[in-house]
Parts: sequence; structure tokens; C-alpha cells
Amino acid sequence: MSTKKKNIKWEPTEKQSEVLVRPEFEILFGGARGGGKTDSLMVWLLYWVTNPNYRALVIRKNADDLKDWVDRASRMYRDLGVVITGKPADIRFPSGAIIRTGHLNDENAFMKYQGHEYQKIGIEELTQIDSESSYEMLIQSCRSTVEGIEPQVFCTTNPQPGTAGHKWVMRRFINVAKPGEAYKDERSGLTRIFIPSRVEDNPYLMKKDPTYVKRLEAIEDDVLRKAWREGLWEDIDVEGAYYARWMRDVLNEGRVGYVPYDPKLLVYTAWDIGWNDATAIIFAQFYKKEIRIIDYLEINNTSLVEAIEMVLKKKYVYGGHYGPHDLNVHEYGTGVTRLSLATQLGFKFSVISRSGLDDGIEAVRLLLPRMFFDTDKTDRIRDCLFNYRQKWSSTANMFIGEADSEFNHGADAMRMLALGFREKGLITSSEFSVDIVPINYLSGI
Repeated sequence: MSTKKKNIKWEPTEKQSEVLVRPEFEILFGGARGGGKTDSLMVWLLYWVTNPNYRALVIRKNADDLKDWVDRASRMYRDLGVVITGKPADIRFPSGAIIRTGHLNDENAFMKYQGHEYQKIGIEELTQIDSESSYEMLIQSCRSTVEGIEPQVFCTTNPQPGTAGHKWVMRRFINVAKPGEAYKDERSGLTRIFIPSRVEDNPYLMKKDPTYVKRLEAIEDDVLRKAWREGLWEDIDVEGAYYARWMRDVLNEGRVGYVPYDPKLLVYTAWDIGWNDATAIIFAQFYKKEIRIIDYLEINNTSLVEAIEMVLKKKYVYGGHYGPHDLNVHEYGTGVTRLSLATQLGFKFSVISRSGLDDGIEAVRLLLPRMFFDTDKTDRIRDCLFNYRQKWSSTANMFIGEADSEFNHGADAMRMLALGFREKGLITSSEFSVDIVPINYLSGI
């Protein structure tokens, strides 16, 4: 590192020194604005440029933002003998090492990196990538056949409350471990870490632009100010949300993670069956006081027969299927109830008695403190529970009943699960009436 500091006349801050030597496979550096994230990524990429086989990739969501990154990099690297060519740019070093750049504006942007090998990948403003699956597709190209270079991904970002990217980045990096502590993914065995930074960690900026902090503190939007000034990763609670407080406890208590199917335990499904819209299906197992939400399906314009086939293809061993009372309604044109149709297919539903909305919501609230959710397979149902909300009446100046939204299907299925467990005696009435103390994660596996 000493030669690089001499050549590019750059001295790391204490926080930058910390992040530049992290060994984890995935590194997220960021939080508040002004913490020195971009410079850190640019210097991190230099460690291996004396190796002629070294190939790195830098990604930004937008082409214009990528141009700005390349411009900054060209100024930082100018004394290293680099040659910059192409659009998007390749930064070529005298040794033969190359840092390639790319953006994600194209329709098939994530696909064009498949089959490539990049020992190091840097992603600027990670929260601009809308989905975790897109990110995972991208980092599949991070691998190494070059001796002495371990594959790594270095990401930077600020919190972006209210966006899809903010939510999945929180789930993947922020909620799995304390800042500065490594998290090991049980499935892959790979590690990741979040290193927070604030403007106070960047004394150079504080000295050169002393008004920057005041500008951040002048942001009127309270949530955005906390995110950009303090680096807080709080998400926005939807006004009138039924379950937001309970779901926040799910996150804060670390009850979202790798929750696999346990073949020793039965699986119970709970359904909200759509007529002309979505059908939602929750898959749950329980062990002692743990209710494990292992899977979720939300399918549109699909017949009951097709939905049942999709459930059976999962090869789980089922203990029961809970459905709403309208399974007993006769379908137009056939005169056959959906319940009868399912029975003919060998699929036995337990029809849950009609219950008031408030009773069902309270049943869910009483069970949420013992629920654990799989990170990958339950993303949609967690969004439904966070966003399921009441309807606001401007005339009455109060909330009146549930709002009509895309999140109702998943929330209705969760209500069927809670009422089904209660009605069928799988969880006793006394267990519904007491507070559940948070328990050890996946203690039964």
C-alpha cells in the first residue's frame, strides 16, 4: 500500500484503512453521505494491478454516473501509466491488468457478464439495483483462477428508504450482523460484512467543505436526513400498517435468515385463493415455539388445479392445508365447489371458519413474535406483512377497515395460517394469550 500512497498521493482515513483490508467475500461500505466510499473503492481496486492476469469490473446503475466514476478514476490513476479506452471504459495498466466498467441501463445488462471471470467486482450505489436476485446474478462472475488473488465484491451505497433496493440491502447486509462484524452464509459458506461510515470519518471533506454537514442537516425530509446525515437504515413504516411494529421486531431480533425445510417436520400451507387475481400460499413448519415460514407462492391468473400441482411439486411432506370459507362457493358454470374439486384431486383442505377481520389480525399479531422467515423464499410475504394497511377516510378523518392493495393476498393467507393453527388446536388458546419470549434461532435444527 505504501507505493500506491506515494504514486497517487492519497492517504486513507482510519475508516478507509479498516475497510481496505477486509477479507470477506462481500463488503458493503457506506451509510451517511461524505464518508469517502468512492475513493475507497478506487484504491481497493489497485492492490492487484501489478498482476497481468488481474481483471476487475466496476458497475454503476446509470451510464451518466459511470462516466463520472471513470472521470474521477482517471484523475486518481493518472500517475500510474494507465490507458483508458472504449465506452464503457477499460482502464489498462502497464502490467496488462484491466479494470473494466459497465452500467445496467441495457435490457439484458445483467446477462452480458455471464461467463466472464472478474477476480474483483466493485458496485457503486448498491441500493440502485432493485432486486437481490439481479445482484446475485451479477456477482456470479466474481471468481478467480489467478493464483494469489481471492475473489471479492466491494459495494458502496447510501441508505435509500422506501426503495426496493433499500429493503433487500438491509436484509442481506444490515440485519444479519452488527456493523463491523462478519456474517457467514450457512448455504454457501461465504462471508459478508457491513462497514458503516459517516462524514465525521472523512476529515479531509470536513476540512475542505465545512458547510457540507450543514447542508445535510438542512434536508427537510426527516427520514432522508437521518439516512444521509446519520447513515440510519431505518425503513419507512406505512401509515396505518397492521403489522409494521411486529415485523420490525422480526428484523431487529434476527428472525430472517436461512430457514430450510426440515424433512423431520410436517409442512402446513395457508391459502388466500384468488378468483380473478392473485392466489397466495404460505408454507410453514413449527418446532416447539418456533413457527418457521419456509416458503411462499403468489401466483396470478392460475386455476386451483394448477396451484395445487405447484404445491405438490415441492415434495414437502404436508400436515394440513388451510383455506378460506369461500372454498365452499359453487363455481359458475360447473356447480362444483372448489373444495370438492380439490378433494377430487386428493388435496384435502381444512376450511377455516368465517372470522372477523380484527380477530384474524390479532391472531397474526400474537404469533408473529415466534415466527422465523427464510431470506430468499419469503421476500414477498414479508413485504405484504410490512405494507398491509388500513384505509384512511378523509371524510371521517380516521382509518376505516383495510385498504384495497396488492399486499392483501399475502396478509389474508397469513391470517388463515394463524386462525388455522388456533382452530385445529396445533397451538393452544393459552399460547395465544401469553407473550412469547424471543427464542434461539432455529434451535431445533
